[in-house]
Amino acid sequence: QLLRTCADLFRLVPFLVFVIVPFMEFLLPVFLKLFPAMLPSTFETESKKEEKQKKRLSAKLELAKFLRETIAEMARRNKADTG
Repeated sequence: QLLRTCADLFRLVPFLVFVIVPFMEFLLPVFLKLFPAMLPSTFETESKKEEKQKKRLSAKLELAKFLRETIAEMARRNKADTG
């Protein structure tokens, strides 16, 4: 939790620019749309967290499937070359 808190503090540093520069806060929604990871983790809903986890899991599954197919193809080629 300390690591997440430190990361959140570093995410708040760019918001200081919005506070210091006059009328910059009107551009805040644009920046949040372009860089959604700027918000601290406290502003992240549970559904967003679950969605991120599902995306990561599906990417890992796709990578595992690709690697499994690649290894199977390499084994077939080696078997064909030697046999």
